[in-house]
Amino acid sequence: MHTSENSTNRPIDPQTARAARPVHRWLYVLLLAPFVGTLWVSTYAHESPRLFGFPFFYWYQLAWVFAASGITVLVYLLTTPRRRGEQGDGGGAVYPSTPAPADERSRQR
Repeated sequence: MHTSENSTNRPIDPQTARAARPVHRWLYVLLLAPFVGTLWVSTYAHESPRLFGFPFFYWYQLAWVFAASGITVLVYLLTTPRRRGEQGDGGGAVYPSTPAPADERSRQR
């Protein structure tokens, strides 16, 4: 296989290529918490304590739904590269306001 300069691992947008990217790969480990919390059934397979009449077994799983969405949002926000603030754009635009020129767009497959 021939590897070209425009590999699929590189960002298409040149502004994103120069974005500040602190490496927070350890944050991806947080995405395992909902799986461990819900697949280890013996830790929550009982009725008490009850919350609004619901056994622990049910409300514990429902709590993980909300916790998992919060964890996912947190990991996304902390690992997604952001553009450095340019003068006049409010200091933190993530997406461009205009499309990239034709020569900077990805090639069609």
